[in-house]
Amino acid sequence: MDSTDKNSTENHSSGKPASCFGPFRYDWEQRLLFRDGETVLLAPKVAETLRVLLERHGTVVEKAELMRAVWPDTTVEEIGLARNISQLRKALGDESESGRYIETLPKRGYRFVGEVVTEGAEGGGPLRAKASRSWVRWVRGILLAVVGVCAVLAVVYWQFYRPSRYLSSGDGIANIAVIPFECLSPELDCGTFPHGLNDLLVAHLSQIDGVHVLSPSTVRSYQRGRLSMPFMARLLAMDVMLDGTVQRAGERVRVTARLVDVHSAKLVWSDSYEYPAQQLAEAQKLAARDIAARAGDHLLAIHYLVHHNVLPDVSAPSR
Repeated sequence: MDSTDKNSTENHSSGKPASCFGPFRYDWEQRLLFRDGETVLLAPKVAETLRVLLERHGTVVEKAELMRAVWPDTTVEEIGLARNISQLRKALGDESESGRYIETLPKRGYRFVGEVVTEGAEGGGPLRAKASRSWVRWVRGILLAVVGVCAVLAVVYWQFYRPSRYLSSGDGIANIAVIPFECLSPELDCGTFPHGLNDLLVAHLSQIDGVHVLSPSTVRSYQRGRLSMPFMARLLAMDVMLDGTVQRAGERVRVTARLVDVHSAKLVWSDSYEYPAQQLAEAQKLAARDIAARAGDHLLAIHYLVHHNVLPDVSAPSR
């Protein structure tokens, strides 16, 4: 390399941002190598060898070209270059022939293969392989997340929103979830009475044409998961919820029922019924019959009003 080429290389190096690889940082202005902030002492020709390899990192530097660059005014044997490479590898902790930083190409030359980061490069600067891989990993992570969300949405649609194989897809009156009634009087046997009332209500409501009732076991599984019942009803595409309370009032059992619009949380209908406390099994049957009939009448009335703009005559069931 003549003096013009040398000056060109030096001018190109001058003012160049520092280059980092592994724990090392090469300062182009000072032509010094640092490891974790500490100066790595290199013989002048060893440092010059590093400079040339870094300048051409990723490219094979022929032995003759490297010797002309390091010893521009002196004729040296290849043994001198090999000694320089050996000392440089030792300083970098990279002493194998196919090393982490310097690769030997037999009978040809050497190539700096370490991942090089250019500090403070403007206009984007040279991109390092590590940054490229990080970007690829980030994009891959985003894509996997999107695929995961799509898979979950597909499962939810398949489970809850696809047309039923068993029910007509035509307009029904309503989809209803019966929530177990809350027992306010422990002396009523709060395990048996509300549970039996719930099952009887489901049985009566499911006999009303056009009313689709959610399975009680599904409701109970969501309750065990401590999931909000209104949220459960919306998730399962219900229209209304039927819930209420049961309590002892002297010698009578009072059952209060409420029909709630799932989407607006508005009260559609509510009523209270009383039955003799001495005959709880009979009270269960009567309450389930009366509440189901009255709730069904209201749902039918609303359905006709919305879809036909005609409100049928709804009479209260006899008790």
